[in-house]
Amino acid sequence: MHVPTYKEDPFEWYREMRQNSPVFREGNMTHLFKYSDISRILSDHQNFSSQFRDLLGGEMAELLNEKTTPSILLLDPPQHTTLRNLVTGAFTPRSIDLFEPRIRKIAGNLVHEIVEKQNSDIVSDLSYLLPIRVISEMMGVPESDSGLFHDWSDKLATSLGRGPDIETQNQMADYFYKKIDRNSDKNDLISRLSTIEMDGRKLSDREIAGFAILLLVAGNETTTNLITNALLSLYENPGIYPEMKQNPSIIPWIVEETLRYRSPVQSTRRYSKIDTEIGGVEIIKNDILALYLGSANRDEEIFRDGDTFNPHRVEKRHIAFGHGVHFCLGAPLARLEARIALEEFSKAVPSYSIIKPTPDDRIDSDIMYGFRKLNLKINEN
Repeated sequence: MHVPTYKEDPFEWYREMRQNSPVFREGNMTHLFKYSDISRILSDHQNFSSQFRDLLGGEMAELLNEKTTPSILLLDPPQHTTLRNLVTGAFTPRSIDLFEPRIRKIAGNLVHEIVEKQNSDIVSDLSYLLPIRVISEMMGVPESDSGLFHDWSDKLATSLGRGPDIETQNQMADYFYKKIDRNSDKNDLISRLSTIEMDGRKLSDREIAGFAILLLVAGNETTTNLITNALLSLYENPGIYPEMKQNPSIIPWIVEETLRYRSPVQSTRRYSKIDTEIGGVEIIKNDILALYLGSANRDEEIFRDGDTFNPHRVEKRHIAFGHGVHFCLGAPLARLEARIALEEFSKAVPSYSIIKPTPDDRIDSDIMYGFRKLNLKINEN
């Protein structure tokens, strides 16, 4: 079976697979496309595991664990619960909300520069710069290191689903080790992670480095793609952008519809801890399960006219941020940044055009869906 990367639009393939082969086994991998199957698997961590390092040989596991512990994405309860509770204490909704004025100032400045230029690459000029500047400030690292972050983030995002990039991971771990200060009285995220304690348990250096890497890569890439995908979807659906300018209160709906329609994370993986069957297809213990979130989010049984971009749709229960215990910890920050970016953009830009992107303009990834560049022109009318 040909599995398209996200340098191609996968949505027609998703539709065909939902209709003809909603559960498809090939070798030791089973591909799943329906909302009901995917949400059930994501909810059942006892039988469908995220702990892929358990499947690795000792030497590879040692290499991966040398400088970081597995991120919370790659842990099941109870380890996942313990670690998530600790990092949640440093990454609270209140701390995110307090950052809103700063996010708005950064977004407003970036949009002003775009308006001045008239022609821009919206990825490099807004979608990438906003989240990287925000997370850099939140983590207490200098903006001058954003070039390093960009390079590391791109490498790790490309490696997702294709095997670990140990060299890049270790470079990032070494960087964050230098930022850890157990006696810090600062309020940045790394300082809070360094000092937070729960029931006598503190985060180890390897755990802090692992979470910092997750925040930088997963958070930055997801939000970058969310903003870019929103602006492209608005351009492709004339009438919604003028409505948004007239009624900014619909912007949160547009963010949610973008998450459903062009999910920044199109797929995720689990492995089966049991012999079972799904949709009449045999699943063997240790089979890898490819879960196509982007397909689930267009499933006709859940979303009427799922291939249509419609911010006014009633059914909004997409799973772009996952489901169950692994629901994305950074979802509130991503939603906030995307909302503010669209608010500031729509206040300053009367209308715009986008040059149709080519496959080479897309991110080269088996997991993430977005664009490396997207050329945008501001119209005068």
